[in-house]
Amino acid sequence: MYRFQQTKYARADAATGETPAADASTTTSEDEISRRLNSAIGKIARRMGPDGEMSNGNIAELRRISSENPFTPALWKVLFDYDLENARLGLDQDTYERRMATLLMGMAHCAGLHDYGTSLGQALAEAGWSELRFVRLMEARGETLESLIRRLAQYLASKGQPANWVDVARLLLQQEGDKAETTRLNISRSYYGTLYSKENTE
Repeated sequence: MYRFQQTKYARADAATGETPAADASTTTSEDEISRRLNSAIGKIARRMGPDGEMSNGNIAELRRISSENPFTPALWKVLFDYDLENARLGLDQDTYERRMATLLMGMAHCAGLHDYGTSLGQALAEAGWSELRFVRLMEARGETLESLIRRLAQYLASKGQPANWVDVARLLLQQEGDKAETTRLNISRSYYGTLYSKENTE
């Protein structure tokens, strides 16, 4: 099983636009931010769903988001509607908005496929996402991660595979520090656990 090295992923990296992890005194506020982010992602997913009020035009616009053109009117509408500014978690504003653009691009590709009960790791394993691609995803940062999220979203959409997009949000918004490492480990446990179950039931 692929294992992550704590020292490798706990480093500070100015290229990611992140500040060092917050100390324990901020735990309560971060828990509240996490709760609000979870709720907002569910609401956004419902808006994108078959019975949601987001227009096909706005969904298509979000799908076209790229690293070269991350900012669109459809993005601003969602960010202002849900007031997710407090989810920045130490990111500078430009980096935060780029990462939210990537998240919404992926969710738009997978419109109607958000499921809190299916972790990202489980979803990828069930859909047949290869171990090599999974390891690359867990190691990626910055623009490389953004590019892989696009491929991931298109892949899950092609398989009609539901996934918990809160996991993707955490992967994008916190790429360094202890919380980022915990996110990757949780996704990895789910991925490899699902692979093991599949291999032993086939």
